[in-house]
Amino acid sequence: MRCILPITLACASMWTATGAAQETRIPLCPGLTIVTAISQKEGDYESIKTITSVDPGKVQLKYSSEQPPEQVGGGLRIRKLNVPRIIRVNDLVAATQYEQIFGTNIPAEMPGTTAIGVSRAVLLSLKTKGEAEVGMFDIPSLPGSSKISGDSKQHPSVFDYTDTYKLKRVEATPVMLPLIVNDLKTQVPTIHATGRSDGYGYRAEFFFLDDENNPLALKWRLGIAASTGAKAGGDRDTLQVIKIAYTCNAALNSQSWLERMLAQTGRADIYSIYFSFNSDELREESEPTLREIADIMRRHLDWKLSVAGHTDSIGGDTPNLDLSKRRAASVKNALVARFGVNASRLVTDGFGRSRPVDTNDTEEGRARNRRVELVRMQ
Repeated sequence: MRCILPITLACASMWTATGAAQETRIPLCPGLTIVTAISQKEGDYESIKTITSVDPGKVQLKYSSEQPPEQVGGGLRIRKLNVPRIIRVNDLVAATQYEQIFGTNIPAEMPGTTAIGVSRAVLLSLKTKGEAEVGMFDIPSLPGSSKISGDSKQHPSVFDYTDTYKLKRVEATPVMLPLIVNDLKTQVPTIHATGRSDGYGYRAEFFFLDDENNPLALKWRLGIAASTGAKAGGDRDTLQVIKIAYTCNAALNSQSWLERMLAQTGRADIYSIYFSFNSDELREESEPTLREIADIMRRHLDWKLSVAGHTDSIGGDTPNLDLSKRRAASVKNALVARFGVNASRLVTDGFGRSRPVDTNDTEEGRARNRRVELVRMQ
């Protein structure tokens, strides 16, 4: 495993997951994938942040989202966004500004900012002093394709659109937050803080992973019930991380979790296969999991698998049933065409929204219901 980082940052942290027999790690290293759910009236969609490389000075990531379609000309087009981001390791240690916005007009590198959470200094301040200041960004979508400057000495720059939130820790002990980590539903410890912004007086709430080495922002609300820009009295902006996956320490295990589950129980729910919005098109972030399934099939030549698709409850029964069947077929087709798995060893099915494993009333619950299920056939 190649973790980061400088001497000031360790490569991983750990805790014992609820109901799990072993410790869970979320290391900041290449392959770490963070999935955020965004809810719109057309349905949920997911943004994906993937750490692509790490070196002693910088961490690079890719941001990808595929939003509900917009009207273009005479038809509809999925709104796709793929942009890079570079975070300096020194900023992971000490920065007080968290640039949470991704867009084509946003520069890839903005010294003095973090991108997927706060710095070690901010988390430690909340834990030791009970308070901290965090700069958040409200960058408008500017016309044209040119990027706004990431240099604080130039104007206009991204730093002209910051608002500082003065935060105070709420509970004296960590708050456990539900999360899917490497396809397992678990709970992780977070530091819960609330506060107001200096500029507009907006109220905000944050939950940061309680990990000095990787203080990810797992949930936040900005402009709570703000009168400007809020929808139906809601919040101006929100974030909810629902799934995290990584393969950073795969070499340390003789057998992956997925292989163990299939060997021991004969089934496994997969959350690290990603599809375009309301589509059976596989997103490229699915590649590591597809490769892992193919490797497992090569190690167990006597295994045959049933691949089943499941959806959330948004939409009608018939469209969801059709979508789930098409998504299962896409997984099989990828395993056969790209990874050489014999087609006779895979069968597919889909159950739409008929077999939920969680509530459909929350983003987190719907995210658990959207899944690919593998069942080992006798």
